[in-house]
Amino acid sequence: MRRKRDGYIRQISRPAQRLGKSTHAKVYLFRRVVFVLAIVLTLSFIGKIVLSFFGAEYVSLALSGNMHYTDVQIYDALGEQLQNIVTDSEEQTSIYLKKHLSYIKDAHVTKHVMKRMLTIKITEREPFVRLRVDPTANAAVNGNSSFFLVDSEGHVLKHIDKEDTHPQISEKFGKMVILRAVSDELPKVGAAVGMPEVALGLEILKTALLQERNLAAQIESIDASDPQKIKLQLDAFPVSVWFAADAIELGLHHIALFVKQHKIQVLQLIRENSVETQPYLDARFQDTVYLGGFAESE
Repeated sequence: MRRKRDGYIRQISRPAQRLGKSTHAKVYLFRRVVFVLAIVLTLSFIGKIVLSFFGAEYVSLALSGNMHYTDVQIYDALGEQLQNIVTDSEEQTSIYLKKHLSYIKDAHVTKHVMKRMLTIKITEREPFVRLRVDPTANAAVNGNSSFFLVDSEGHVLKHIDKEDTHPQISEKFGKMVILRAVSDELPKVGAAVGMPEVALGLEILKTALLQERNLAAQIESIDASDPQKIKLQLDAFPVSVWFAADAIELGLHHIALFVKQHKIQVLQLIRENSVETQPYLDARFQDTVYLGGFAESE
């Protein structure tokens, strides 16, 4: 009887052991969850303290390389971005600055949390040319033109408003080469110009500055809307100059030589002859430069 009773006892005790293990596992899991939650809450609390410690009102900026923008302008441009400066990456802050301040080409950002300091090394874009955009319906009417400052990479820095035509502005921008384009869609400040004639005009001017500096100093405007008939207007040389995009270096070289050797003769020719059409200098051919547009002398 004892064996049966013992056997019976053993049979009913095994489920009880399994139930005890299951309860213990649940208690262990519950404790782990509570422990993890406690860690998360603690880290959140610490993070809040750090964020408040590095709040925007306590942040100091250490700026370098900024010539166009003042420290206050850059601080204002960051705005609420400073509130999240601990969680945002340096790259995000750099992108934010370049997006909102058109003259900034690059910004190297370093955060010093314990010092409550944000160090920004700025590289600014430099104005290179003025872009004149004429609407398609009134391409010859200067009053309907829109002017922009553009850097050497075709990045639009500023829209030149009508009020910017006072003497100081004119003196600052008046000597810049004008790139001409025709479009009903105006370029966006802070973005690159998508017009192919602008990219070609920039290439021409940079080539002239590298290889024909004397000629580059005389260029007033470049119209590259037709790659096969690019038009230059030169200072103190009242003759429209033509050349082609497939021979930029050669064309500029021939123009530079012609102007240097025959400028006085051309000016004399203009004074002595009645001109029915606009004179032009055609340098689109490999070894020949044509001077045309003059009426025959009486």
